[in-house]
Amino acid sequence: MAAENGWDILFNARESHSGRTGARTKFEDAKEFIRMHPGKVRFYLIRGIDRFTRAGSYSYASMKLELAALNVELVDSYGVIQPSRNSLEHLGVEYDWSRYYPSEAAEIAAADDGKSEVIKMLNRTIGKQIVLTRDGYYHTGVPNDGYINKKIFVDGKKKKTIQIADPERAKFYIQMFELRASGLYTDIQIVDQLNAQGFLTKIQNRWDGDKERIVGTRGGVPLSVKQLQRYISNPIYAGVMCEEWTFNLPVKAKYKGLVDIDVFNKANQGKVFIKKNPDDTLEMLYNYDPNRIKKKMKENPLFPFKFVLCPLCDKQKPFVGSSPKGKSGKTFATYHCPRKHKYLGVPKDEFEKNVKNFLSRLQFSPEFMDSLEASVINKYREKERAIASDAADMGTNISSLRTQKIMELDSLALTKNPSIRTDIEDRIEEINRKIDLAQQQRNKLEVNEADIDNFIKQARKLMEHPGEIIINQAEYQARESLYNLFFEVLPTYFDILNGTPKLTWIFELTSTNQSSENQLAAPTGFEPVLHE
Repeated sequence: MAAENGWDILFNARESHSGRTGARTKFEDAKEFIRMHPGKVRFYLIRGIDRFTRAGSYSYASMKLELAALNVELVDSYGVIQPSRNSLEHLGVEYDWSRYYPSEAAEIAAADDGKSEVIKMLNRTIGKQIVLTRDGYYHTGVPNDGYINKKIFVDGKKKKTIQIADPERAKFYIQMFELRASGLYTDIQIVDQLNAQGFLTKIQNRWDGDKERIVGTRGGVPLSVKQLQRYISNPIYAGVMCEEWTFNLPVKAKYKGLVDIDVFNKANQGKVFIKKNPDDTLEMLYNYDPNRIKKKMKENPLFPFKFVLCPLCDKQKPFVGSSPKGKSGKTFATYHCPRKHKYLGVPKDEFEKNVKNFLSRLQFSPEFMDSLEASVINKYREKERAIASDAADMGTNISSLRTQKIMELDSLALTKNPSIRTDIEDRIEEINRKIDLAQQQRNKLEVNEADIDNFIKQARKLMEHPGEIIINQAEYQARESLYNLFFEVLPTYFDILNGTPKLTWIFELTSTNQSSENQLAAPTGFEPVLHE
């Protein structure tokens, strides 16, 4: 159009945005150019009104007036916009109110049509993506790191997007959740191990402000503790979607997560908790502690076996623990039951001695012992293979770092510029630091036959004396949970004394010859014996 009219293009305000929003950086740049070159710009050419703005007639009128204030006329390639006219031209006079645009109604209609069209288009596209998200599919876009996008057919005809494990990067995310869930490592230790295996954040392109040119990249840096914590708290890695389009409510994805929900919950340690309801719905809980209601009553390290049941209660309930004072003012730690029956109290030392003696007699049944031992050793071998794989990844990373070091040393030998040499030396120092860290982590993972023999010996010892697991467990809730696994019906204190509890089929009691001093029998009296 400019060529047809013999006009020169002085400034190109090409803009990739649709013009739906009020912020138009290129339009502002064009106005600034006009101000810097007064009298040189006569026309502002556009393809069409809907390409100039899609924010509606009000925005269009405002932008057109801004150009008019700079003595610039707006022209479109479709010829919708007509030059202004003077309604009193035939009389040879002109007022501000007599100047009008004959195409004003058509321009306003075109501007509003452009706004309506973009709204319809966004309703079709964004609305469809919202529906797909709430149905558990992944909306089109960059996949979460650790996943890649995949199109699948639904009902044999429609393609929808899901996420599947990235064959190269998923292993890092699975491992970070498993290490966190084990409770054996600090976040710093997890970060050090993953970085030693070669973890770097995913590299992504950086675009200019107009989204037209790639101006660089971001990512490609080692994992940090803060980034680890962000990954761990993201439920998408458990196959659960929770975002604005789901009203921040959890939706089970139509694809498998990198880890299951139980591992996710253990890794998050209550900070983020995905609750599975009986009706298969999900619930997101934050700062969740399932045991917080019980803690006040039950957690007292002075009385570690309060979960043992009282034999006198109609609806058998556990003992409580306290330390009443005698006449001398001395306290006597006692397990007792003060409920609606004759008082029953047992001195703490006597009570715990009897419970520990009973637990030490527990053992696995012979038919279960053999299969358990084989299962434990197989599990260890699986872990050993995983450790060997991690060590191999670390070795590959160390080799890559050493190759980078050689290249930097070659560059150092070829340059004499002091500032460049300093930069190269700093990079070499950073590479050396990474190599040292990776070697330290790899050395920690080395597994030899002595480690295997020691593990098997420890495992056999625990299998031969399973009750020691309860006795040595420091955390009350875990101790109570383990205790409950041993019995079909939870025993009372008298059942423990008599050695007559109903055990699950995989456990049995060893037969022991007991002296009269250690004979397991009910006490003759219920009151605790207090000594001055």
